[in-house]
Amino acid sequence: MNQNVLPIVEALQQHNDKQPVSFHVPGHKSGWAMPEHGQKLFSSLLAYDQTELTGLDDLHEADDVIALAQELAADVYDCAQTLFLVGGSTAGNIAMIVAAFQREDVVFVQRDVHKSIINGLRLAGVTPVFLYPAYDEGSHLSLGLSVQTVEEAFRLYPSAQGLILTSPSYYGWTPVLRPLIEAVHERDAVVLVDEAHGAHFPASSIFPASALTQGADLVVQSAHKTLPALTMTGYLHIGKSSRIPAQAVQDAASMVQSSSPSYPLLASLDIARKYLFDLMQTMDDKITHHLYEQKSNILKAAGLQEAVVPDGVEQDPLKCIVQAPEGYSGWILQQYLEEKNIFPELADHRHVLFILSFETVPARTYEGIEQAVKQMRKEASPSYDSTPPLSPPYFGIQPVDDKWNAKSGGKPMQQVVEDTFGKKTASDIIPYPPGIPLFLKGETLTGERFEFLCQWLSKGGAIQGGVKDRNGNWYISIWKKDGKT
Repeated sequence: MNQNVLPIVEALQQHNDKQPVSFHVPGHKSGWAMPEHGQKLFSSLLAYDQTELTGLDDLHEADDVIALAQELAADVYDCAQTLFLVGGSTAGNIAMIVAAFQREDVVFVQRDVHKSIINGLRLAGVTPVFLYPAYDEGSHLSLGLSVQTVEEAFRLYPSAQGLILTSPSYYGWTPVLRPLIEAVHERDAVVLVDEAHGAHFPASSIFPASALTQGADLVVQSAHKTLPALTMTGYLHIGKSSRIPAQAVQDAASMVQSSSPSYPLLASLDIARKYLFDLMQTMDDKITHHLYEQKSNILKAAGLQEAVVPDGVEQDPLKCIVQAPEGYSGWILQQYLEEKNIFPELADHRHVLFILSFETVPARTYEGIEQAVKQMRKEASPSYDSTPPLSPPYFGIQPVDDKWNAKSGGKPMQQVVEDTFGKKTASDIIPYPPGIPLFLKGETLTGERFEFLCQWLSKGGAIQGGVKDRNGNWYISIWKKDGKT
């Protein structure tokens, strides 16, 4: 296929060249009805913010330029079909679960999945059996699932219909998936992979292999995370040997996405696909040198080390996990970096994560990093206990209560976290970032996970599903029954 075309972009340009008069949605009328302050912000974008007009196709019944753009993406990613997402990987994750499973199906789920997977399980009405990954002792970061865990899960639940994985991790650690996928397929079950952070993997052989090339049935990617696409864009790929009907995937994707998809988002997916194709024509050593130099300059400017990658996983070269100095948390380092207008992706108790760029970064970047670390060492006392919080505890294979998807367990009320031990949470408790639920709604707040939650918050972490007051105290909702908690 001719990968040098941009079907959606070109169709929008051709439409605008006609100087059309809009008597249709959206209400800004290609920009001329937008108030002055809005025009200053969005002037170059408004003419491209169109609707399903003649010549512009329809995402939900694509047979023209959007269909061609999706075919070009499928060609680049070497898969059977690619669907464009305007609700990010969140929409894609929910869609692939709804498409793949029936209500009450037993589904194996890697426990450290994004909250959108959990919400997809709820909406689909399936019965999840959580499989807990191993964690690296040094960094306490996830290493993914073992084949042994999956095989034991099938021994206990032979009627399971599939496995849902997250790979790579937020930090870029990527295990080899083919043995897992083959083990699942041998039992006539399907494999869905949240590959949100891997949209760039086909760019070069220096990157880990995509789950698509390892036989996954469905794979979701966030184009906006590592490619030059607008926020909320993603791809939902159907593998060449997928056991899931393409029509079911299309129907599910249409169901969970807006009936008025944004054309700027769709156009940016078109652009990101061509950008990826152009990268694929670049010599591997050129990409390697560029990313190595960028990472080396960050570490040199900071005077710090990168986290050690353990055996059994591959590190995505586009991610740089910087270890905070002894006595300092990643959160405090992030704070000083942001004061110098350097904004990393995330921080935790011990690390700051940088997502690198295929393009040249501003010249002031490395000087700003150096100044931030020097200022931190000068102003902040190195008194932080850098001992990591406990790894989120794992128990091998854990079925959930059949009432896990219940809408209510009584009346919700808020209590300070330290006082909620032994009570049932009325909402998901999610350390964020990275967005992996620690407790699911209805679970009892107890054990090592509760200890992890308290340590996470005391060391400076944040959560979704809780509220922080002005004094720094965190509150979460628990179920109240018959006047008791």
